[in-house]
Amino acid sequence: MTRSDRAEAGRTAALPATARASVALPDATGELRSFEVVPPEADEGWLEVIASGICGTDVGLFGRGVAAPTVLGHHVVGRVAALGAEAARRRGLGIGDRVVLEEYLPCGRCETCATGPYRLCPATDLWRGGRRVGLIPAAERPGLTGGNAEYTFLPANAVTHRVPAGLSDELAAWVLPYANAIDWVTGAGSVRGGETVVVLGPGYHGLAVAAAARRFGAGRVVVTGLPRDAERLAMAEALGATPLVVNPADGRIGGLAPGSADLVVDTVGSDPSVVGPAADVLAHGGRLVLTHPKQPAQVSFDSALMVRQGLRIAAVRGRSPEAVAAAIESLTAGDSGLEAVPTVEVGLADTAAVLARLAAGTGPESPHVVVRPSG
Repeated sequence: MTRSDRAEAGRTAALPATARASVALPDATGELRSFEVVPPEADEGWLEVIASGICGTDVGLFGRGVAAPTVLGHHVVGRVAALGAEAARRRGLGIGDRVVLEEYLPCGRCETCATGPYRLCPATDLWRGGRRVGLIPAAERPGLTGGNAEYTFLPANAVTHRVPAGLSDELAAWVLPYANAIDWVTGAGSVRGGETVVVLGPGYHGLAVAAAARRFGAGRVVVTGLPRDAERLAMAEALGATPLVVNPADGRIGGLAPGSADLVVDTVGSDPSVVGPAADVLAHGGRLVLTHPKQPAQVSFDSALMVRQGLRIAAVRGRSPEAVAAAIESLTAGDSGLEAVPTVEVGLADTAAVLARLAAGTGPESPHVVVRPSG
């Protein structure tokens, strides 16, 4: 299809009059609602949602209660359903093309966007009041700006990546968490061939990090978890990692000797008590990657150990576009191993109930939970 053909396809696309969505509510419940699907402007579009991965951020937002009714979901795979003529020309997409939709809504004009790291643009920076897919209140036009819906709106500043024909819908749902993991392991973590990587936590991103570490040359990957994480640790083992059950009451990562790890990636969330024990197991020149703010934010660690061992701590946010491309390439080639992690599919009618279960810690054993609106 030529560029002019794509633009024409965008102008002639048909849309349903309404679409259903699972809406998260301020009282930590949810409900199904129908929204009008408005015709897109020239630089806008619509995606028919194929899959919307549930991230820990979604679970936390739902469990605390959102500030206003919101269609959550920011790990989105969709099929182009409509594009304005300008959007079709600029994106090089046509009706029916599959894409991964990132959560970022950068301005495209500031110095940050101009130099590449659009994920840090103030317009999409949550710490500065920025806006993102899956976090815009449903009261704002057109309401459908999250993945937990039959259709989701494609604003002019949305970031999309084409999904190749050889990548299944099931594995495409892994693109963004796997891209995060690739960025953390190869970027902030600077993993080198043969190194030992320790992943704290066998959750959604923890398993993705284990897969990325194996794919990008780690010699040994260890994934830690609690006694209740037995099934998830078995999934880590299926990815080629060594599972390790730890007791947080020990104040250390039992089973790992001091200086035995080159890279530790912390995916356990807000618990600040892991930072010190993580630093303790690092070898000379080791790196600790923090992927989540701690509560309380102030944490303590042995600065003398940091200096003696020449250690580095890096904090990360999201992923680079290069990491997304690498994730798509790896998943398409079939060398990620992530097909070993079971996918739990949820329909729209059950989305709120599953989010509530996950928030209460009683969700499915597999951390890869995907909303499938057509299911």
